[in-house]
Amino acid sequence: MMKSRLERRNSYALGRAFRGLLGVGLLQVLVLGLAATSSQAGMQAVRIATGLSFPLYVCAPPGDATRVFVPEQGGKIKIILLADNTVLPTPFLDISAIVGQGQGTGILGMTFDPNYKTNGFFYVSYTTSSGGVFNSGQSFVSRFSVTADPNVADPQSQKVVITIDQPQHDHNFDWIGFSPRAGDAGNLYICSGDGGASEDQGPGHIEPGGNAQNLGTLLGKILRIHIEADGSYTIPPNNPFVGVTGALPEIFCYGLRNPFRASFDPANGNFFIGDVGEHAREEIDVNPANNPTGGENFGWRVREGLIQNSFYPNDPPPPNAIDPVIDYTHETTGVCAIGGYIYHGRIPDLKNLYVFGDFSGPGGQFAGKIMTMIYKNGVASNLTDITSLLFPTKIGGYTLGPLTSLGLDARGELYITDYNGNVFKIAKSR
Repeated sequence: MMKSRLERRNSYALGRAFRGLLGVGLLQVLVLGLAATSSQAGMQAVRIATGLSFPLYVCAPPGDATRVFVPEQGGKIKIILLADNTVLPTPFLDISAIVGQGQGTGILGMTFDPNYKTNGFFYVSYTTSSGGVFNSGQSFVSRFSVTADPNVADPQSQKVVITIDQPQHDHNFDWIGFSPRAGDAGNLYICSGDGGASEDQGPGHIEPGGNAQNLGTLLGKILRIHIEADGSYTIPPNNPFVGVTGALPEIFCYGLRNPFRASFDPANGNFFIGDVGEHAREEIDVNPANNPTGGENFGWRVREGLIQNSFYPNDPPPPNAIDPVIDYTHETTGVCAIGGYIYHGRIPDLKNLYVFGDFSGPGGQFAGKIMTMIYKNGVASNLTDITSLLFPTKIGGYTLGPLTSLGLDARGELYITDYNGNVFKIAKSR
């Protein structure tokens, strides 16, 4: 049955709202909307948990194949035991009292210290609902410690690593992760949105050009900092703007609207960034391993995807702007890009593919989308929609709600979280 006008309007509004929380184009040789082929039928989605409150990620400590950790936006991190897919009733961490509970705030990312097994440290990115110079909240990356109980962390162990005031409630500190690149040990990467509002303009957005193009603010950037033993940070000496007058040395690359999810390919060090678009287009960007010092300008706010942003038709594009490896339109493909991973797990049909998704389908359909593409020698190709191979699930017939994130366990297997409180694993077909 076709959706009513009200249902279509409400589902599209939800997509817009999630873009606020997170905040067919030219794809070089990419073709949008390709259906999955029968050769990719050797996979299925399996629901391993349900009833979570807005799960936004899945991750695991290095080498721990027994558990995955699922942050909920409202401030709790839950553990799922993979032996029987049990969600432990006691949260691993509960910082609900300090994180924001409204749109755009809360826990938005986490990662484990590479030496977690010996030091027990993990890191959480979250945003409050108030405070800061704009009284619209502050974004934090903080270090916490596990207790003697491996399934319980100490909320009082917080060590604030870095913070920034937010002009609006969305486009905050989101994904965080440590680099696997040679010579990059101990360096933490932070996805930082442009501060919110619309089109990177208004109170708290620097003119001319907006926050994303201004090197004097941490907003609209990828940051790279080196974590010291005491939880403080220093600046990697080869960061691209060290010593540049007027530029903040934490900046690794810039020109981003809301880089909600990112990942490194551990096989070669390529760094993939899913940047959530505004009104028209979504994009995936790459900082290639052969440019380990960064410095890329991905073009926002003057460019959205591969095109001129129609809200700034007379602004010249930055001469150093880097094209995304893909972009796509809201009308044809999806409304909110969710960055993913180059897959190196045990499903042959997904090997070496970049698996990512979108919160919803074209026009704000109330269902997420899972896609794959080949990325080789700097070129993306063979974009394929594999959603129908995974959903409804073969066991239980469960459907995918609006996609909120993808994640990995310690073995490199993929997980999916959705707006409806579900956690799915992508597994081999039986």
